[in-house]
Amino acid sequence: MVERTGLFKDLAHALVQALDAWATTVGQVTDSARRPTRAGLVAELERERLEFERAGRSRKRIDLPLLSYWLKGRDQLLPGSKKNRLPSQEDSEAVARALSQKAPHSARELPAIGMEIADLARRLKETAGPGWRDEVLAGLAPSTVAAATHADPETHTVTAEPRRKWKGWQVAAVTAIALGLITGTMALRSGASEDDGSPGGDAAQAADLTGDHRCGRTRAVGAVSWRPCTRLDKDSLSFVVQLTNSSTRATTVKVRIAYVQAGAEHECPAPWGTEQEVTVPAGATRTSPLDGCTAPVVHAQAFQAKAFVAEKGALAWGFREYSPTVHIQADGRRLWADKA
Repeated sequence: MVERTGLFKDLAHALVQALDAWATTVGQVTDSARRPTRAGLVAELERERLEFERAGRSRKRIDLPLLSYWLKGRDQLLPGSKKNRLPSQEDSEAVARALSQKAPHSARELPAIGMEIADLARRLKETAGPGWRDEVLAGLAPSTVAAATHADPETHTVTAEPRRKWKGWQVAAVTAIALGLITGTMALRSGASEDDGSPGGDAAQAADLTGDHRCGRTRAVGAVSWRPCTRLDKDSLSFVVQLTNSSTRATTVKVRIAYVQAGAEHECPAPWGTEQEVTVPAGATRTSPLDGCTAPVVHAQAFQAKAFVAEKGALAWGFREYSPTVHIQADGRRLWADKA
């Protein structure tokens, strides 16, 4: 029996998020209109592997059953399930190369997710030993596990919620492509600075990010993709999080925002600096309010947003992400790190 220490639980929560992010990143760009099919993706992977062999290089084979297994997200870790290997950094880089022409945005995200999966799996094994995989989902909060799984009344088997949500997302994606409405969601995943103008809710709104701002890399918590952003005004900075729900039903997550100034982390006022729940309607985008976390402009210092997003009821925050850094020069000039 694996001892579920606090560290084990933190690592377990981060791993299920990484596996869900991997499945979402690959799943949303396969088997939909004008996208490569999964069979086509596997064929391209095998073509490259054989090409590597002829050049004296080696790479593990990725066949259709293995790819389908990886697309289950956290389902891969259900106790009693088949223990195939998890997607490694090498596997993720290979899939990214195969997707680079038809899905470049997802291809850019995938290697880093694979690296995180490999690192988290290594640390979980070091922490808990060889039986760690069967204990990962059990190590999460009961409410998280209950929300993540459901029983199929026909077969009486247990499956994970991300898979069921993904089926709904596939239908929604095909419909959205046909209507030309998917652009905003894909721009969010690519890190583009674009506000889709979705109406606001009580806590999070469609905040105006049309000014001088930058957003960080997109991450995912189940069907909700998110990214931290910093907006720069004349005398102040705003640190926000944008959340997009790609599923067909409302999803609630919890958010925490901080910021880094001159290399030191600063907490934001409650509730956004502690824990704020946000319900994102199906297919909608929500942004934390511009006045929820702010700082005055200070010359000769650098600033960036730092954010955490996790499932409602999760014990650990899991991933954290930063926005690009803005450098306020001594003479008042503003220089974003991506323009340096």
